[in-house]
Amino acid sequence: MNELLKEWQGDVLILTLNRASKLNALTDEMREELIAALTEQQEKPTARAILLRANGRGFCVGADLQPGKILSRRQTIQQEMEAGINRIVSLMRSVPVPIVAAVNGPAAGAGFSIALAADIALANESARFHLAFARIGAVLDGGASFFLSRKIGATRTTALAMLGESISAAEALDMRLIYGVSDEASLQDDALALAVRLAKGPSVALGLIKKEVEMAQTATLEEVLAFEARCQGEAFSTDDFEEGVTAFQQQRTASFKGQ
Repeated sequence: MNELLKEWQGDVLILTLNRASKLNALTDEMREELIAALTEQQEKPTARAILLRANGRGFCVGADLQPGKILSRRQTIQQEMEAGINRIVSLMRSVPVPIVAAVNGPAAGAGFSIALAADIALANESARFHLAFARIGAVLDGGASFFLSRKIGATRTTALAMLGESISAAEALDMRLIYGVSDEASLQDDALALAVRLAKGPSVALGLIKKEVEMAQTATLEEVLAFEARCQGEAFSTDDFEEGVTAFQQQRTASFKGQ
């Protein structure tokens, strides 16, 4: 059984975590398949948006915590992280197309980090985001400290992480960790509709917006201003910009081609 399913809906690449019986706990196979799919879209994008979702009643509970498996990794965890979850998160942030995450049920550990790394995340009402690292004597990983401290501040991140807190979908929305909450029945449809909408947009401009937001997390104002100017120069040179301006002048909906 493939642990990552790949399918297309028009220009949307749908990646589905497919280890439902284990709440999509990450395996080496799943990591490698995610890395391969994202690397392909980074090097030669064929998708105009990516939807990341999961089968079953949970999005992803992170590492497989079976004692025999997790304890055997004590001497290799740093190297495994650098080649695994770190690579996944880095690719998610550098792939030049929007990534939508549909979070159903629990997202814990690296699963929480993957949700945070998406450009836009939706969750269903039963979703819960778990910062349970400290409960087993572990620390934040997969970029969780980076994303959370910038979204909710260092004070709240530290408290939640040290206390091993769990965050409901409603709380995640209030904290601005996710874009929206859907009911149980409509999450997948809502997430796909959002991905389809993004795939119909000006792909080059959307990819540049992603780069702008990423850089703004750590850059100075002067660096951001200079980078925005360069990105705008690139956006203005696209066929989609010409189409957007023409459509605006003609008072019609733009038909973007992604170039």
